Amino acid sequence: MITGTSAAQMDLTLEQAIQLGLQNNEEYLRAVKEHEKAGWRVTEAQSSALPQLEASLNYVRNWELPTFVVPFGDDGPQEVKFGTTNSYTAGLTLTQPIYIGGKVFTALSIAKTYKKLTQEQLRLARQNLQLQVIKSFYAAIMADELLRVAAQAEKLAAEGLEVTRKLFAQGLVSDYEVLRAQVRLANARPNRIDAEAGAELAYKNLNNLIGLPVDSKPRLVQDPQIDRYLLPHFDLDSARMAMLEKRPEIKMARYQSEIYKKAVSIAWGGWRPSIFFQTSLQYQAQSDLDRFPGSDDFKRSSYSGIAITIPIFDSWRTVSQAKQAKIDLANSRLSETELEENLILELERCWYDYQKARENLTAGSETVEMARRGLDIARLRFENGVGTQLEMFDAEVALTAAETNKIIAFNNLVTGLAALLKALGEEDLIR
Repeated sequence: MITGTSAAQMDLTLEQAIQLGLQNNEEYLRAVKEHEKAGWRVTEAQSSALPQLEASLNYVRNWELPTFVVPFGDDGPQEVKFGTTNSYTAGLTLTQPIYIGGKVFTALSIAKTYKKLTQEQLRLARQNLQLQVIKSFYAAIMADELLRVAAQAEKLAAEGLEVTRKLFAQGLVSDYEVLRAQVRLANARPNRIDAEAGAELAYKNLNNLIGLPVDSKPRLVQDPQIDRYLLPHFDLDSARMAMLEKRPEIKMARYQSEIYKKAVSIAWGGWRPSIFFQTSLQYQAQSDLDRFPGSDDFKRSSYSGIAITIPIFDSWRTVSQAKQAKIDLANSRLSETELEENLILELERCWYDYQKARENLTAGSETVEMARRGLDIARLRFENGVGTQLEMFDAEVALTAAETNKIIAFNNLVTGLAALLKALGEEDLIR
């Protein structure tokens, strides 16, 4: 257990956040349990082909014995009672299915295929969780950075107000410019308050996702090297083909079609015969005395037999089930084709979004440096009475916008890379 205090003091890397998510996230853990459940379904299907051993104990109390009327020649009909007051039966029966229309082994094959499907579901859940953690992790970092920019903008507005007041005291600016500087500072404070609320909410979302106390605020550690998030150029056409073989969604759809195909075979199995072998050992005792019989009172009997059931007419139930299974198979294959088309579009969209984020980040880095130099020049000009207050305010706005755009571009680059790797079907979304 991680207490709120220790979680607030801990350094948290992205890799550690993902591991915490894999340990604590409820949605991912449900996928793990579903895969475990699929393993037991295989065992359940296997049991249908194995012998079944049953023990039975029966006791019957006859309050009134059945009476039969039997004719005895010239003496006329005579009443005869059959049975005893107490009847005891103990038995052991072994049943072995020999052939059930091919349903048993087909069901076993379906169970094994379903287990493979849940394995791909688990892969997909892991990928989705990684992407969610990456987005939430960097959303919290971005919220901190936006808070820093908002606080910086408020500080610049406060500094601008002080400069304006000094110049007003010297008679170099009017009281209107002092009032405008005050309004600018008042407008900067709500932005900083909104940024604080955004940062708090971003941390709560991250903590809820990975299982940390919701009110904690760990120190997020990120790799500042931009090169880590830059992919070398690759051929998009080749990537499309490779993606179709790696995406878990594609494999899940193919396994689903395979299950529907086998369901057709099970449906037609309703017209095939069923053969069972059964053997039984029984001990029976009957008594009119109100006491449990002794061991010598029980009589032993046993039998073995083979039962064959041949369906002749089931009012078209089998045909209806088979037709429905065929329709499910056809729909599954249509869904598989549609899924492939959608995943190709997703890959292309992620690729273009990632490229756009790279270009925006490169441009944003240069813009921030120019905006800082512009603000220094505008402030110096205003302090020396050469420039205007509006010029200085415009420079402050330009710097705030440039830093905000750079922060957003970096977040888009990191999350865009993770989304692109997921679209390619990669297991590890961290580079």
